[in-house]
Amino acid sequence: MVEISTSILTVQKGEEANVFLNLENAKTDYFHIDVMDGKFVEKDTYQKMLEYASYIKRISNLPLDVHLMIQDVQKGIQDFGTLEPNIITFHYEACENDDQIFDYIKQIKELHSKVGISIKPETKIDKIYKFLPYIHNVLVMTVEPGKGRPNNAKRNARKNRATKKTSTTK
Repeated sequence: MVEISTSILTVQKGEEANVFLNLENAKTDYFHIDVMDGKFVEKDTYQKMLEYASYIKRISNLPLDVHLMIQDVQKGIQDFGTLEPNIITFHYEACENDDQIFDYIKQIKELHSKVGISIKPETKIDKIYKFLPYIHNVLVMTVEPGKGRPNNAKRNARKNRATKKTSTTK
């Protein structure tokens, strides 16, 4: 079954209720929350996404799909974890070492959320192979986080195939 996660990044202030209701009526499966801090990426959507995610939790039963494009992953897990998201995805590149990644995986699972790891377009896919048995999904970025321009889709298709192959053999 295909599930649809709809980004709310461009929702304008004052239009939240209408947009969120329309998305729910359109049968979106998740609200995708793009969290940026102005450090890991240039844009800063942290407070706006925290407000929107909190609002969604008050008016909807649809799950939240939180994508942390932030330097302080620990803070993001704490802040957004209180909203009981279905999934929290963090960036491999925001982590100092493997131990920290395993710690984040554990923290997210303790919140009863699924775990995702995201990689930037230039990151080699084999960097995350060791984490695949412990996570629920991989988000392979085709653009630099916080940017909207397309990148090398062919290379990312190879990453997708490699990830699928590796995850099914473990």
